[in-house]
Amino acid sequence: MAGSPVFAQIISAVIVFVLVAYVLFVLGSFSFSKTIESVSPSVDVKVVEEKGGDGVEGSLEERCRRLAEDACLTEREREVFLLLAHGRNARYIQETLVVSYNTVKTHVSHVYAKLGVHSHQELIDLVESKG
Repeated sequence: MAGSPVFAQIISAVIVFVLVAYVLFVLGSFSFSKTIESVSPSVDVKVVEEKGGDGVEGSLEERCRRLAEDACLTEREREVFLLLAHGRNARYIQETLVVSYNTVKTHVSHVYAKLGVHSHQELIDLVESKG
């Protein structure tokens, strides 16, 4: 009986039935949004909001604006600078600003020179340290 095709079909039907019942009754009430809402933050949200989300005074945009003014960045360099401060790379900036890759590289090199940094990580560290 164990080798008969009818027995294999019955076992397959039982497995499918169990899986369908599991999905309907156990996972039927599952919701990603409910799960995310039930997660509590591990830090005091008020403190993080007051300090700009990363523990430093002022928002990221405000810190970038102050640094850009101090470094005399052009408007386009400010746009590139803000995207770099958000952790974006040159390819992303190229697509967002609809310019060539070489243009982005030129703007990035000007931003680095005017801010006195040599890498993307140094730029991010500079922005995070300015409160």
